[in-house]
Amino acid sequence: MNIRKTLIFLCLISLSVTVYPLIVRGGAAAEKEARSSEIRELLSGVEQKISGFRSLKTGFVQEKNLAVFKSRITIRGRIYLQKPGRIAWHVDDPVRYSVVISDKSVRQWDEDTGRVQEISLSGNPVFRSFMDQMAVWFSGDYISLLKDYEVEVLQRSPLVLGFTPKENNPAVKIIKKITVGLREDEKYLKQITILESSGDSTTIIFKDTVFDAPIDSSDFEVKRRVR
Repeated sequence: MNIRKTLIFLCLISLSVTVYPLIVRGGAAAEKEARSSEIRELLSGVEQKISGFRSLKTGFVQEKNLAVFKSRITIRGRIYLQKPGRIAWHVDDPVRYSVVISDKSVRQWDEDTGRVQEISLSGNPVFRSFMDQMAVWFSGDYISLLKDYEVEVLQRSPLVLGFTPKENNPAVKIIKKITVGLREDEKYLKQITILESSGDSTTIIFKDTVFDAPIDSSDFEVKRRVR
């Protein structure tokens, strides 16, 4: 599996909703500044609710819609997160595939080839940027995204946020928009959707999320035991 396929597989998200933007790109500077301040305050509140855990495990269902073939692919699996900077992504059905991300590298394994591949982040700045942003989506450090994304509120309750890559963001080459939906208690993600520039979209729904649960070292092994 090449780097582009891995990026698209990992990049998450886009909901078909009516958009009422909180931030507009035109209009008076004072109005834009006020709305920017409102967004920052909102994201700060979200961060405080999400940042309380040190580790997390959650199940997920991912639906990939392919624009060209007008078809849908559904996969299921598990995600493990351990702060700071460790994420394990295991697909169990219909194929077996694993990605383990650290601050230095990305290791991946797939059932088709049976091989483990490693990508160094130090020699791949674009890939590093994607991986860093992926960690942000899962950890809830959303204020840091303001420099790379235009942010808008799509729905107030439950909260749904839209993130559009700015022109200086490497993600703009692949991603058109990211939509993040939070749980009712706003303690974690309920769903995340990516709309790609190609017209493809990926939606990931999180389920059975457990905070600060014991995580076994084998959960961060790219070629792990069969469940």
